[in-house]
Amino acid sequence: MSENQVTAPKTESRGKRWTKRGIAVGALTVPMLALIGGQASAAELTPIAEYLDETIASTSAALVQALAALLGVG
Repeated sequence: MSENQVTAPKTESRGKRWTKRGIAVGALTVPMLALIGGQASAAELTPIAEYLDETIASTSAALVQALAALLGVG
């Protein structure tokens, strides 16, 4: 492999991504319905917020890596 060739980062299969999305949507739906009904507490919503923060951070990092690879930086 030459210096200029960039190896593609390993990506998850489409099925795994949809499974994770389904879990995230399901995890959000029940507490959000409880919140709308006035029954949710901050203790119930905190783990969901933490999960979303982690997911967004990892997605952002992957996008930055992909962009760096496309631009030949890094």
